[in-house]
Amino acid sequence: MSRRAEAVRRIVGWLVRGGLFAVWALAGWGTLLILVTLAGVVSDGPGVAFGRLVPAPGGSLWAWLNSLSVLLALGAWLVALGLFLRARHAAAEEPGP
Repeated sequence: MSRRAEAVRRIVGWLVRGGLFAVWALAGWGTLLILVTLAGVVSDGPGVAFGRLVPAPGGSLWAWLNSLSVLLALGAWLVALGLFLRARHAAAEEPGP
């Protein structure tokens, strides 16, 4: 492999790792927003609390990133739940010793 191809591969690798880190950071932020919203349901009611997660028309980039992070968090937690249930189901089907 040439030096140029190796350099391109390294740069792409760093960009991919940075992108994955950003996605996981957004999912973590979304998890925190979900927890704060659930705490807000107790004091403000569900309509007001969940309404804060939806960006207003003409909202800033941060409002849209907050909504995106909540969606990413919900998706990540649903995938994790599915993997957990699949592993549990597979363990239950295996015969005992």
